[in-house]
Amino acid sequence: MKRLRILLALVTLSFAFGAVPGAFAGEAEAPSPESGPVVIVGEEAEPPTEDAWTFRFLVPTLLVLTGLAVAGVFVGYTVRIKGRYRVSQ
Repeated sequence: MKRLRILLALVTLSFAFGAVPGAFAGEAEAPSPESGPVVIVGEEAEPPTEDAWTFRFLVPTLLVLTGLAVAGVFVGYTVRIKGRYRVSQ
């Protein structure tokens, strides 16, 4: 049971460190003209940037491995409980 807790803690931590940083990666709001003196500069079209390799490969890999680990824990737990207790009819 201790191994299961450790595995579950590691899976949770890996999911948290893999998924949470993307949740806060939003763009900041532009200040409104009513908030004070603002100089509006013509917007330049930025060339499309390519995502870093970590975002393209590492994050999806971690998400898949996390899902597989959670499914494995669920299946292992179910098999162990069903193997331990039998219901007679």
